[in-house]
Amino acid sequence: MKGVVFFGAGNISQSIMIGLINNGFQKKYINFIDRNPLNNKIIKKMGIKPIDIKQLTKNNHHIILAVKPKDAIQACNQIAIINNKPNLISLVAGIKIKTIKSAFKNPAIVRAMPITSSAYNKGITAIYGNPGSNDLIKYSKKIFDKVGISLLLEKEKEIDNFTGLIGSGPAYFFHILKVYEKRVLKLSNGDKQLTNKIISTFLDGISASVKDNVGFDEAIKKIASKKGTTEAGINSLISNNVLELFEKGILNAIKRSKEISDEY
Repeated sequence: MKGVVFFGAGNISQSIMIGLINNGFQKKYINFIDRNPLNNKIIKKMGIKPIDIKQLTKNNHHIILAVKPKDAIQACNQIAIINNKPNLISLVAGIKIKTIKSAFKNPAIVRAMPITSSAYNKGITAIYGNPGSNDLIKYSKKIFDKVGISLLLEKEKEIDNFTGLIGSGPAYFFHILKVYEKRVLKLSNGDKQLTNKIISTFLDGISASVKDNVGFDEAIKKIASKKGTTEAGINSLISNNVLELFEKGILNAIKRSKEISDEY
């Protein structure tokens, strides 16, 4: 498996690097390009070396483009000066393949949308590539399967749905968990370490039920007895339209992903 160069080494790139290393990917096959001093400091501590953009003339590696949407075109133009036929995996939200492709002569391009839990090898990554990019699609799947699981999409527009639903998803649940943290801290007399352990164990139990293919309605029935505490809580959530509002948040994230696509 050829090496990878991360062009842009922020949070998502660092998450993937950590997940790759945890799964036995050799550090010598990982490099990065990033002008941010803090990112450089963090990644160098991981034992990963930066390279100069001029080294992208070699085709013995794949480029993972991980910059902000507003910086993507400029980054592609910089890469194109050095290598006009790159194997490029774009993690940039909203930037379509045709836009990226316009900067190069004959590139192989794949779009991928990972999540930060890749650092724990619990990532979920959507992958889409144009016909003719089959080798790069296979390579991308190998890379992202090392940090979790991957989902091959049939249409590029499905990435917007994935971004709003899964890509942004962890942040939604972290918001919910803030409510739990506030309450559990009181139970644990302010012990943050114990609170984190309680919440993580709580989530492990829910995850185990999902893995066991227990239907959500069935799982709720096992907990919520008639006129009991759980039923009272659920009825309050339903009457206050919490589920509808939660879904609306997801739809707004999907909408924003589509808007970014239209902007570029």
